[in-house]
Amino acid sequence: MSKSVKIKTNIKLVLASSFFSIFLFGLLSFHMFNRFMEESRTKFDIPTFLIFSFFILLLVTTTLFVTIFFSNIEVNEKEIVIKNVFSKKVIRIENIKNIILSEINDSYVILVDRTRIQLKNDEIINLYSFKYQDFFKLKIILNFIDESIKNENIKLEKLNLDPILSEKKSLKIKSDDKTKTFNFSHILSVTGIFFYGLVGVILYHFFSIETFNIYTILQILVIITFLILLFSNDMSYFIITDNYLIVKNSIRFWEKKYFDLNKIESINIHRHFRQSGKTVVIKTKLFENRTYSSDNLLNKHWEGFKIELKKNNVAVFDDSDRISKRVIY
Repeated sequence: MSKSVKIKTNIKLVLASSFFSIFLFGLLSFHMFNRFMEESRTKFDIPTFLIFSFFILLLVTTTLFVTIFFSNIEVNEKEIVIKNVFSKKVIRIENIKNIILSEINDSYVILVDRTRIQLKNDEIINLYSFKYQDFFKLKIILNFIDESIKNENIKLEKLNLDPILSEKKSLKIKSDDKTKTFNFSHILSVTGIFFYGLVGVILYHFFSIETFNIYTILQILVIITFLILLFSNDMSYFIITDNYLIVKNSIRFWEKKYFDLNKIESINIHRHFRQSGKTVVIKTKLFENRTYSSDNLLNKHWEGFKIELKKNNVAVFDDSDRISKRVIY
């Protein structure tokens, strides 16, 4: 029997969203609750109670939004199942009429990458790649289904997923591989100066407080975590070996992403509104689109990066000399 393939929700985006719903609004609710209890010893404080109720409402609303907005996808030999905490949508393979693998759409105010599935009853199902991890796996499967639909000699009723999705090989650098690193300094970048400057101000403020307790430590951790989430995405840098492009992050130093140079379809370099650095979109031949932003590199590093990619027969498109709209993949 053919195995099933699971495309999980984008856990990083869930955590970022949960930060606002649970940590931020939860912390504010807890603070206002303590204040309300103190004020209630003498009289019922209506303004404090209303503010507390408002933050509780925000906490519940945003938590419900996160649970509904994000979903998981599972593909078996006969069905594509999309489900979240409260609902489940089942798409029978035999009921698919047409597929658009990728189109740029402004459904969420910003530009996003969307996949459209049209059923034989003309129902349209829209899926957005930014909401999932490894969404490219679904695109590989949908591409196979789409090619089968267009081939009139094939009547597709069920899938054999094993040959469609080959096992992903682990990528490692050989000891004799030549490596070139394209990075200057995240500390001296505009993003780095803002980040470390704010961290310094916050630490100075809290350590100057006479009463230093667990609640203070929790506040420091929450604020610094928020700053890391806010600034670290602009601190990527790049390494090119004989066979791979490697993307690393100066703050999230444990992260490392490998791309086989032979499987890269194109690399697009953009500059967005109010962005001090540049954005790199890596598109592979297996429908994988990854976006990385970097303020670490100087112009000479960007030029060297492009030259080295072209030496490895990678198509590079650079329109960073003008401002372009950000596309979320």
